[in-house]
Amino acid sequence: MTPQSRKPPKPLAVNTADNYGMDLNSDDSTDDESHPRKPIPAWATGSQLRQAVLQQYRHPPSLRALFGAIAVPRLESIFRKSKPRYFKRTSSAVWSSPPFPGARPALALPHAPRK
Repeated sequence: MTPQSRKPPKPLAVNTADNYGMDLNSDDSTDDESHPRKPIPAWATGSQLRQAVLQQYRHPPSLRALFGAIAVPRLESIFRKSKPRYFKRTSSAVWSSPPFPGARPALALPHAPRK
């Protein structure tokens, strides 16, 4: 008879101010907004949330530091053929040059938040 392997029990996640204790086995069920099953952490409400959002807006994270440089996709390798239309810009926007370092990030807010 072959002995059964024993897996060590999973450690229980401790709910702290930084760990909301999200349940990955919740089957994407949603809570009633007026009566959530778990209390909303203090940092995710009121003035602490507003302060965190403003801090991130005023000092946005470096996307290059988070995700690294994004390589320009080679359409020939994706579609296995090179066609002249791959090298043309065809949108209705005004394109005078490719994106350049220092350009406004695509995720930037178009205006300052209200105070």
